[in-house]
Amino acid sequence: MVDFLKKIAESFLNALYPVKTNCTFCGKKIENGMPVCGECLSGLEMISPPFCEKCGKPLYKDLSTYCYDCRRKKHYFEKARAYGVYEGVLKGLIHEFKYNGDRRLSTFFGEKLFEAYQRYGFEDIEVIVPVPLHKKREEKRGFNQSLLLAKELGERTKKEVRDALIRTRNTEHQTALPREKRDENVKDAFKIKIGSPVGGKNVLLVDDVYTTGNTADECAKALLSGGAKKVYVITLARG
Repeated sequence: MVDFLKKIAESFLNALYPVKTNCTFCGKKIENGMPVCGECLSGLEMISPPFCEKCGKPLYKDLSTYCYDCRRKKHYFEKARAYGVYEGVLKGLIHEFKYNGDRRLSTFFGEKLFEAYQRYGFEDIEVIVPVPLHKKREEKRGFNQSLLLAKELGERTKKEVRDALIRTRNTEHQTALPREKRDENVKDAFKIKIGSPVGGKNVLLVDDVYTTGNTADECAKALLSGGAKKVYVITLARG
C-alpha cells in the first residue's frame, strides 16, 4: 500500500514538475536521465582543506584553525560542513532546484550531501532535522528544499529524519540583506514543534546554503533549548 501511494505521489510530481531532457545548468541535451551533463558535472568540486574547523569556510592560507568570523563569534553548533562553494555550477543548480522546481536535483543533491557526510565525519549523529520554511513561503514554493534534502540524506545514512522545527516569522531572504542585518532578521525565528523531541540526541541540521551562519545558529539554539545534546550542520554549499 505504501509503495502504491508513493508511485501515485511520484506520478503527480512528475506531472507537476516534468522531467527535463536537457542539462539543468547549460541546457545541453542529455540522454542518461541525469539532471546535469558530464561537462557541468566535472565543474563540481568538494571543499578540501584548509578550511575553518568550526564553520567549514575555505581558508586560502593554512595559517589558522578558525576563520575570522569564527574567531570573533560564538556558535551554538559543534561544526558546519558543506559539499562545495556557492558559485558556478553548484550555485546555478541550487537556484534551479529552489526556484524552478527541478526535483530531479533532490536525488542528485542527496548523493552530494552523502559524500560530504562521509568525508567530514558525522559518525555520532542520531537524528536529521531540516531547516524549516515559513508556511507562507512553503505554500508559494510548493516544497521545502531542506526537507527534501534531509529525506535524501536520511535514506542514505539510515538515520531518522524529524521535521522538528517551526519558523515563527516569514523572514526575508538572508542573501538579500547586508551582513549587519542578517543576525536580527532570523533572531528567535525558530522553535521546536510540539511532539518532535530531540532530547538527548546528537542532531544534524540540513540546509541548502550556509552564508553567515545566522540561520544555522538560531536553529541550533532552538534545538538545544529542546534538549538536543549536540547540533551539527551540513549544507550543499558554503557562501
